[in-house]
Amino acid sequence: MKALFIAGEASGDLHASHLIHSLKKIKPEIKFSGIGGKRMKKEGVRIIYPAERISVVGFSEIISKISNLKEGRREISKCIRKNRFDFAVTVDFPGFNIPTAKYLHNNNIPVFYFITPQTWAWGRWRVKYLSKYYKHLFVIYPFEENFFRKEGITATYLGNPLVDIVKPSGKLTEEDLPKGRPFVAILPGSRESEIKRLLVPILKAYRLFLEKHPKSSAGVALHDEKLLPLVKNTGKNLLVDISVFCGKTYDILNLCDLAIVSSGTATIEAGIFKTPMVIVYKLSLLSWMIAKLLVKVKYFGLINLILSEKIVPELIQEEVNPKRIARELEKVYINRDKISKRLGELKSKLGKEGSYDRIAHSLLSMV
Repeated sequence: MKALFIAGEASGDLHASHLIHSLKKIKPEIKFSGIGGKRMKKEGVRIIYPAERISVVGFSEIISKISNLKEGRREISKCIRKNRFDFAVTVDFPGFNIPTAKYLHNNNIPVFYFITPQTWAWGRWRVKYLSKYYKHLFVIYPFEENFFRKEGITATYLGNPLVDIVKPSGKLTEEDLPKGRPFVAILPGSRESEIKRLLVPILKAYRLFLEKHPKSSAGVALHDEKLLPLVKNTGKNLLVDISVFCGKTYDILNLCDLAIVSSGTATIEAGIFKTPMVIVYKLSLLSWMIAKLLVKVKYFGLINLILSEKIVPELIQEEVNPKRIARELEKVYINRDKISKRLGELKSKLGKEGSYDRIAHSLLSMV
């Protein structure tokens, strides 16, 4: 049996690797190929094209990656023509994956979507393509199943995979952290563009918070050590007395008192630890102008969306400035116990552990 996986970003590579691991437990004979990163490669996937070459965020950033995106499409199309895949799984990354799904569908290869595009927020026009090209959708947020089923698309929610992943390693203890309290975790994002836009206003906001709470301390948490030079170069003297931790994000979130977090998956990771936080995000001007026209949701913070209430503050674009972030962080600090209690509801909404295994069993039953 041959399977094709396509993941265009680091998070997709992570989730794909776990699903592949679960599929291998059930059917060890499956041979995997695809677009992905180091985690998929570690699971034995033959990498046709590296995911990092096509990873983009926002609308304007696509322009700089057009040649790579075209090259990636050529390579994946060539691979599909040469191999008879029994099934394919696309992971997130809709701009690349949906056109690829069309090609797979036209070649009579059943396609499954794992971590679907957020058509409930924007891009509702994609619904017809999801219906036409995909055999089944495996969604990761509880409200998505009903959304897609109302659109006549077969979709299943079998739990959020972060429940399986987000656990402290125990390698970091309170003794390893700066001694001051409260300890503020800073998660500026996992992409270069996010760090360039968010890190400086976040660090300046922490400095303002420090003036009111001189015994506090802070640490920047990065999933990928490759981002360390960029963080140091961007933060410069603002990083004085602020530690930077690589690959220890879950330990940091488990030990911190407060957090300032770039919008996205990291907010759910922090929420699983019941961490009171301020959510921040900033797009390029072009991406923001397009997003304002297309995005139709009450909240952009995933935690607030899942809980259907503004539990934690969310700041976007011009709101992402030091004074405003510091002001919201102060409010969160004052109300930290109440916020933490409300965030305790998140885990039950996300479902039980074992979602990868459940998805793997369900997927193979449809092949």
